[in-house]
Formats: sequence, C-alpha cells, structure tokens
Amino acid sequence: MKFIHIPLTTFASLGLALTLASGTSAQVNHDTMTDHAAEPTGQFQRIEQPLWSRAAVTGAGLSLIGLELWWFLLSKPKSRKATTTGGVQEVTVTVDGGYDPSHIVVQAGQRGRLNFYRKDPSSCLEEVRFPDFRIAQALPVNQTTAIEFTPTQPGRYEFACGMNMFRGTVEVVAEDGDTISSEAIAEPTAPQHYSPVAPTVAPDLLSEATEATITPEGIQTATVIAAKGYQPNRIVVEAGRPVRLDFRRDTPSGCYSELLIPDFGIAVDLPEGKTVPVEFTPTQPGDYEFMCGMKMNFGTIEVRSEAGSLNGKTPVHAAA
Repeated sequence: MKFIHIPLTTFASLGLALTLASGTSAQVNHDTMTDHAAEPTGQFQRIEQPLWSRAAVTGAGLSLIGLELWWFLLSKPKSRKATTTGGVQEVTVTVDGGYDPSHIVVQAGQRGRLNFYRKDPSSCLEEVRFPDFRIAQALPVNQTTAIEFTPTQPGRYEFACGMNMFRGTVEVVAEDGDTISSEAIAEPTAPQHYSPVAPTVAPDLLSEATEATITPEGIQTATVIAAKGYQPNRIVVEAGRPVRLDFRRDTPSGCYSELLIPDFGIAVDLPEGKTVPVEFTPTQPGDYEFMCGMKMNFGTIEVRSEAGSLNGKTPVHAAA
C-alpha cells in the first residue's frame, strides 16, 4: 500500500475555508457591551457576512489548498537526458537558486560531462559535490565549470551544494536504457556506492601524494588543510611508526566540522581556524580513507611497508 504524505497546513487551510464558507457567524452579546453592570441575558445576534466576502475567502482557501497539493504531490524535478557528442555525454546545468535540471540521465560505461553555469552568488552554491564519485568542485560566479566522470554501475547518485541544502540526482542507466521513468523520478531509490574509476574529473581536484616528515622523536607528521577539500588529500606514511596529522580547518562550512578516520577509530571535532592533531600508529600497509562528517569530502592515508616513497626516495626527516 502506498501512503501519501499531506502537510498539516493543507488540512488547516481546508478547515478554514470550509468554516468560512459555511456562513458561521460571529456572535456578540449586545447586553454586555451596552451595559456592563447588567446581567447577561443570553441573547445573541447573528452578524451575516456578505456573499461576495464568503466567496472570496472560500476561493482563496481552495486556491491555497490546490497550490500546496501540487507542490507536495505533483511537482517533479526537471529532468534531462544527456546528449552524446564525440563519445562524451554532456548536459549544461544552471545554478540559480538550485540546479536546473536537477535530474540528469546518463548511460553507464560512457564518459559524462556536466557543465555547471553558476548565476547565483549565494555562498551556499559556490561548490558542488558528488560524494559517490569523490568530487568536490568550486563553481565561480558567471562562469561555466565542467565536471567529468565515467559511471560504471546503474543507479542514482546525488550531488549537492557545499552546505548540503540544494540537491540534484544523476541517474545512471544501463546501455540500453533510453527512457526517463516518471515513476522512478517521483520515488528515487538510494544511490548505489561503488569504487570510482581512475579520475578523469576536474584535474584541479587532484593532489599529489605528500610524504610525512619524520621528527627527531620518530613521529611521522604532516599538516592537512580542510577547505574546499583536503590539501593534501593523499599522505604517505610508513607502517610501524607513530603518525601525527595536524588538521587545520580554514572554512566555515559545517561539512568540515568533524573529521572521521574509520579504520583507526578516529572521530574528532575541527573548530574553524584551529589546528587539531590526530595521532595513531598504522601497522598494516594499505590505503585508509579519512573524510568529513557528512562523508562528502575524502582523503587517503597511504601506509607503506618499508622505507620508501614516490620516485624511490626515502622519507624526509626533520632536522634535529
């Protein structure tokens, strides 16, 4: 059985309209008004409203009800299917008080390009994030910013503004899927998470791996800035040595107010403008993710089994 949620304000508007339309009149005790010293007689006089007044109020109430029903039950996000040119699926999204279109259909297995044209100067819309594709991209005002990715699995993947207030959906269909289901749009399913392919997305989002510096006490250290992503977003350390990562939050975005490193059981608050040290000792080689509290911005701690680094260099040691 399918249940439809109707806002409480709709019932309130309906009740008001029916009450006024019924002609129920206000009643005033004239004896009490004319002579406060006299005992009330219990006699009331009916004050009739003009017919045109009742009709106007009823019409306004019914119009309000109709608007609310349309907004909550019938309105649907604007949808658009990507057009393919030169092997790239492409759609232009206007950022102005939200996203238009807010529902985009692409095919799995083909590279997609979303061109975000931002008109709205609101700080909430200065960044767009695709959590499932590990994308966080700044959107300059009055400019078009291209974001590319290659979806591999059918499903629904949300994108949102930096404050997670405005949202849209990328619907990835199988290669033979060429229609937009209105029923599917009305009732979106949860996005399917998968490991993204090697990124061809927004080159400025990528950060070169940074190796930790080893202090005279043997502690591997690095500083990470949290602002429109994490910089650096990949840190190389060595297994078996203690690690201290200093996270500094340089953005008011609430998304960065908490830091999570699940594999090491770490969850700490990051006050704006302050540096918070996070300490742990990795024992097993591998890649370990860290992320913001909303799980929309990610970084990686690369743990290596022995001394060594990018390009075959040894780890950097701090001067004594």
